[in-house]
Amino acid sequence: MEKMISKYRHRYIVTATDMDAEYRLTPNAMLMYSQDCFARMMTVCHLAAFDVVKQNRMWVIPEYTADIRPMETFWSEDIVVELWVSELSTLRIYCDFKIMKADGEDLVATGSFQMNILGTATHRLEPTDFLAGRFEVVPEMMTGGHKKERFPKMTTPEMHLDHQVTKLDVDFNGHMGNRGYVDIALLTMPDEVLRGKRLVRMIVHWLRKSHLGDTLRCEMSRAEGEEETYLHLLTNQSGAAVCEMLSRWEERKERPDIAEVLERRL
Repeated sequence: MEKMISKYRHRYIVTATDMDAEYRLTPNAMLMYSQDCFARMMTVCHLAAFDVVKQNRMWVIPEYTADIRPMETFWSEDIVVELWVSELSTLRIYCDFKIMKADGEDLVATGSFQMNILGTATHRLEPTDFLAGRFEVVPEMMTGGHKKERFPKMTTPEMHLDHQVTKLDVDFNGHMGNRGYVDIALLTMPDEVLRGKRLVRMIVHWLRKSHLGDTLRCEMSRAEGEEETYLHLLTNQSGAAVCEMLSRWEERKERPDIAEVLERRL
């Protein structure tokens, strides 16, 4: 009998599309790598998107949390993502992950996310009983728990941004890909924050689907009573919330020069 997968690892190299203007790994890329690692693990388990679609099912991700360490990760560095299923309920699957530098396994980020199985025709939650026995559940959590975190109250919005969903935003499920919402949210951050601070925590709740041609508005405000914590609310043209995101920032202590880092590796 084939041994069930417990913790799954995959090695990645930070490429040009994963980095910001300072050659550092972007938060969006961290989201991409953790999702890709999940997709690879499910492929090994014969539960990938192209497997479950034959059963009239689809994967969706409604929640994601990442705690980002003060470990700068640059272009051309190798990283490893380690991922496991930490909880399996009757309707939901929860995954936890670590992102580490491949050379010394210094932690870059940790976090967790929720995955749901929907019926392709009904778009309703489907039971997870068919997943039992396909992988091992490892009850090790990288966050305080899997209960949905309630966001603090928003203050008066300081900035807003409108975006119309284009063909470049739409994923294989036929609606706007989840990483697109994160890009829009981070575009509402003040320049002085992006230049002088670093993102230490990111929580995303995806609430509704968006389709080609939809117009989304993202409003950014500070969290009431929480310093350096920002809230980003995306709504559609009907005014319904489609995504909400919390981002927490802190002063960047040191900023190593990319040329010096690359020279040390040559």
